[in-house]
This record gives sequence, structure tokens and C-alpha cells, in this order.
Amino acid sequence: MFTLIPMATKQPPQRKPGRPPREDGEKTVPVAVRMTEGQRDKLQILGGAPWVRERIEKAKLPKE
Repeated sequence: MFTLIPMATKQPPQRKPGRPPREDGEKTVPVAVRMTEGQRDKLQILGGAPWVRERIEKAKLPKE
């Protein structure tokens, strides 16, 4: 005969809330861009995604 011993129940780790929302409340979408490793390295040095977003915001659209 044997007795059952209850196993210790382990709680799963709590999920972190993730990236905070943008101040303006606008939703963002992921965008993939193909580039060389050298270009990727340069992009990281320049500031990565925040640098790209800043450049896009400052850019003027061409006249049609």
C-alpha cells in the first residue's frame, strides 16, 4: 500500500505589462526592413527605431 503526497504547486511567473503606450495614444505597428549587417550596425549606433521614427516625423512629403 502507498500514500499519495501532494506535490508543491508552483505558480507561473507573472507576466510584465510590456512596453508602455505612446504618449499620444497612437498605436504602433511592426515594420521589417532588409539591410546589410553593416547597415544594421550603423542603425544601432545612430539610435535604432527611435532614430528612424524621429527622421520620419521630421521628413516632408514630396509634392505631387
